[in-house]
Amino acid sequence: MPDEQTIKRLNRNIKLFGVYKVFTKRVFIPLITIYATQQAGLNIQQIGITSMAASIVSLLFDTTTGFWADTYGRKRSAQVGAALAVVASLLYVLSNDFTGILSASLVLAAGYSFMNGSMDALVHDSLVVLKRVDDYARIASRAQAFALIANAALVTLIPMLYPIDKRLPFVAGMVAYGVLFCLSSLLEEPKIHHDATQEERKFIRTVRMLVNRRTILFFVMAGLAYSAATGTVDVFNLAQLELGLSVKYLGLIYGISSLVGAALGFVVHRLKKLSFRTYVSIDFFTTFTLFIGYGVIRWLPLALFTFFLNFSFWRYQQIMYQHYILGLYGTTRYKATIISLLTNFRSLNEVWLALASTTAAQHFGLLNTIGYGAVFMLLAWPVLLFSVTQFSAHIKAETAS
Repeated sequence: MPDEQTIKRLNRNIKLFGVYKVFTKRVFIPLITIYATQQAGLNIQQIGITSMAASIVSLLFDTTTGFWADTYGRKRSAQVGAALAVVASLLYVLSNDFTGILSASLVLAAGYSFMNGSMDALVHDSLVVLKRVDDYARIASRAQAFALIANAALVTLIPMLYPIDKRLPFVAGMVAYGVLFCLSSLLEEPKIHHDATQEERKFIRTVRMLVNRRTILFFVMAGLAYSAATGTVDVFNLAQLELGLSVKYLGLIYGISSLVGAALGFVVHRLKKLSFRTYVSIDFFTTFTLFIGYGVIRWLPLALFTFFLNFSFWRYQQIMYQHYILGLYGTTRYKATIISLLTNFRSLNEVWLALASTTAAQHFGLLNTIGYGAVFMLLAWPVLLFSVTQFSAHIKAETAS
């Protein structure tokens, strides 16, 4: 059992979790495109290039930075990520052309790659040391709820600085990421004894150990579950207008979903009592109703209800998946790598889903495409359940040996 001082510092990690999540939210995200066009004079094609380049950086860096965090420390990874985010915000402030905006986008994407999964893995290990690992879902979901409430206020207030000076929201972003760096410096790295053979693994061997013929299907299907709604979000946004929603209410719809999601954060952890397969089915069903509401029934009130339901649950989806997956892996040192791999598979699925859904919508229409998506989801569900069973059995057998 750790000494009293260590216990105090590990409990501080847990208390900082919600505050940390507040400052990982991009307070200037609604303004980036507007700023790039008005301040730096970018056209829509150049904006698309910056988005694509940032996505490529995320795909290349997510898993490698997760492994780096597991090897050199999650606290250090969080600090590097926050420092890069500060630099990216400064680049936005100084940028007046395409090169500057592109550089800022790439550095920010790299920063988030270092941050993604590092704090989650650190908090999970803190709970392992404190023998409270079953509390992870409750603690993480409440931290997310707190962050959503605080971020809703920040995202509302920060854009008000834009009419004063277009650069001020990005200055505020620098301050926020500076606070994030300070919070990262207060973290305590939990000390967990790992098997000596795990200490010796290199990056490629680690990825091959985690993603193999018994687990690859699960990672692919989990990535699909993560991205089924986010990868098709542009189609759903346009479908809302086709169903009769006025464009001026789009922001309100997203704001309401954030508030509903924040309320859900105080109870969603109770789902951890369910089996992994049962939770996955419930999670997948919330996304399925979204496709039914928009693509089959096509009634705006019901469609909006399914939107609130889906995007509220989606905000806690990764937390719940982490609860089950990290629980299976136990005290493995590669928790940040595992979380980053899931992020990578989500990103890969988002790329093809975005391309497929927009292409299909052009040929078959928005609502018809979403209706076909409901059929696809129905066919994918049993494959996801099979992958969960196979994955769980393999990890249990591996950890028992």
